[in-house]
Amino acid sequence: MAIETAPAFVTTTVNGYTIRTTTTSSPLSVNTNSLVSAIILPSADAIENKKIIVGIDIKVAFTDVDIHLKLQGSHNGTDWIDVETLDSSVTHSTGVQPYFVDLTGVYTPNFRFHFNSSARNVGTSGTLQFFFAYK
Repeated sequence: MAIETAPAFVTTTVNGYTIRTTTTSSPLSVNTNSLVSAIILPSADAIENKKIIVGIDIKVAFTDVDIHLKLQGSHNGTDWIDVETLDSSVTHSTGVQPYFVDLTGVYTPNFRFHFNSSARNVGTSGTLQFFFAYK
């Protein structure tokens, strides 16, 4: 399994909330690879110690339904730990899958999303967008 990186986040603001969304990922090059988001820096996106909405928007369906989606943290942007398992059985259907995350008391200089960290065979046609929102 190799780790592939999704496109960078773009920012919109709605009713005073910051919404960060990636553009649609490319399909995975190998069916057991995983996909991570660009690093989320709390110095730029103030998500530490907050309750936020996060999720994925599956644009083209994946082939496996037991896909793990995690929010991870790191002290150096290289070594990662799971902060929250958002879902251990992500549906492979298209559409938005939102999650509520309580980061109260969680402080780390780096966050990221990790999709298919368990290296399931998800095929090579699926695509998605990561997103998160906070105030």
